[in-house]
Amino acid sequence: MGNRGLHSNPVGVLASCGLGLNLVWCTLMGHTLGFMSSAAGMDAWVNPRLFFLAGILVCTVAFAAAPRTLKHADGVLRFVLPLLSAFGTACFGMSFHQTFFEPGALAVGGLFVAGVGYFWLAARYILLLARTQGYVCAVGSIAGGLVVKLPILLVLGAFASPTVQVVIAIIMPVATALLFETACAMARDRADRAEEERAEHAPLAAAGIDEVCVRTVFGVPAVPRTRKHTSAAERRTMFVLLAIAAVVLAVIRSVSYLGMWGDTNASISTALPWLTALVIPAACVVVFAYAALALLADAALPIRFQPALLLILVGLFVVAIQANPTGASLGFLTVVIQIDELFAHLLFWTVVVTALDVLDVPSYRVMGAAGIVYAGASVAWVLLLGRAAIVDTLLVMLATYAFVTVALCAVWFMPNRKGASSDEDAVPLVQTVSDTCLELAGRYALSPRETEVFVLLAQGRTRAFIQDELVLSGSTVKTHVSHIYAKMGVHDRQEMMDLIWS
Repeated sequence: MGNRGLHSNPVGVLASCGLGLNLVWCTLMGHTLGFMSSAAGMDAWVNPRLFFLAGILVCTVAFAAAPRTLKHADGVLRFVLPLLSAFGTACFGMSFHQTFFEPGALAVGGLFVAGVGYFWLAARYILLLARTQGYVCAVGSIAGGLVVKLPILLVLGAFASPTVQVVIAIIMPVATALLFETACAMARDRADRAEEERAEHAPLAAAGIDEVCVRTVFGVPAVPRTRKHTSAAERRTMFVLLAIAAVVLAVIRSVSYLGMWGDTNASISTALPWLTALVIPAACVVVFAYAALALLADAALPIRFQPALLLILVGLFVVAIQANPTGASLGFLTVVIQIDELFAHLLFWTVVVTALDVLDVPSYRVMGAAGIVYAGASVAWVLLLGRAAIVDTLLVMLATYAFVTVALCAVWFMPNRKGASSDEDAVPLVQTVSDTCLELAGRYALSPRETEVFVLLAQGRTRAFIQDELVLSGSTVKTHVSHIYAKMGVHDRQEMMDLIWS
C-alpha cells in the first residue's frame, strides 16, 4: 500500500466505527434475545444464517460478474441498500410476531436482503481503506472495528431489552452508511486542503494540473500502488492467499458460536464477563494486528501472512482436539475460538486489502471473488454440517487444517520473479512515476480526464481496468488513449513509457 506507516486520522477512525457497527448489526440479528423467536421459528427446518449467507453470496457474485454495473448504480445503491437492509432486519425481527404475512417467507426475505446489505457495506469500507490509507493504517482500522463491536455487544446483550435490541439492529445499517458517507466527505475535504497547500508552492498547481489524480468510485483521491508491475507468481500467490483466508474464516466462524444463529452464547448473562469477552479478546486483536500483520508489511507475499495463518491454525487445532469439552475446558475453548474468529476476520480483510493493491483486476471483482469463496464455504458448512455429529465436524476441521498447510507449502515454494524490486523501493518509484506523469500532462496540455487515464496507463493498468476504475465505456477509454498518444507524439504504450523514463 502506498504509505506503510500508521498515521492517526479521522477517516480511519470513522472506518473502524463503521465496520464495528456493521458487525454489531449482524451479531444482534443472530445471537440476541430480540431475534430469538424468529430464529427458533425457522430452526425447525433450517438455520436462519443460511439465508443471510445466501444474500452475501448473491452480492459477491454481482461484485465479481458485473463490477461496472454496480459502480454505475452506486449513486442509487448508496441510499437504497441501507434502507432496504434496515427493512429486511425489521422483517426478520417481526416475522413471527405477526400474522398478516407468512412468517417464514417474511423472515427469509428479510435475511436475504440483510445479507446483501451487510457485505455491500463492509466492502465499501474495505475499498475506502485500501484506496486511501496505508497498509498499516488499514490493518489498524479493521482491527479497530473488531474491537469496537466487543463492548457494544456486551452491553446490549446484557442490559438492552429484546425490543430495544431489535430497534437498534434496524437502525444499524443506516448508521453504518451515514458513517461511511461522513468518512468519504472528510477524506475529500482533507485531500482538497492538501491540494490547496500544494498549489501555493507548486507551479503546476497554478495550471490546475496537480489537482488531477486517480479517484475511487467514491470520489476520494487514491494512494498510488506500491508496485507498478507484479509477476505471474505473485498474482498466483495472491489468489491462493485469498482462497485460504476465505476458507479459514468460513470454517472458524462455523465452529464458533457465531456459526449457527440462535445461539446467544454469553450475551444473555447480566454478569458481564469483561475479562473474557472484552479485555482479553481486544488485547489479543491489537497484539495480533501489530505483531503478525503490521510488522510484516514489507515482507514478500509468500511469507507475509504465514505467521498469522499458523497462529490461527493453532487455535483451530486446540479446538479440534477437544471433542467433548466440559466445565472449565468449555469456557477456555469458548474464549479461544472467539479470539481465533477475530483473528481470522482481521486476516481475511487484510488479505483483501493487499489483493486490491497487488492484482491488476477491478476492485469489485477482487472483493467479489474473496466473498464467493467465503460465502460458498459457509453455506456448504450450514447445509452439510449444521446438524452433523461432532466426529464429522472434527474431520472437516482437520481437513481444513491439511488444506491450509498444503496451500501454504505451495505458496512458499512458488517461484518469485527474479530481480523483483522490494516494496521499500516500490513506493518512491510509483510516486516518481506519478509526479513525472503530472509534469508531462502539463507539458502536453492533457485534459483532466486524459491525465487520469495517462497516470493509470503509466502504472501498468490495462484498458479494461481503467474502464472499470474510472467508470468509462470502452470507446471512451480508447478515445482518451488516442488523444494522449496524439498530443504526446507517440504511437503506442511502449513509446509513451520511453518518453516517461527518458
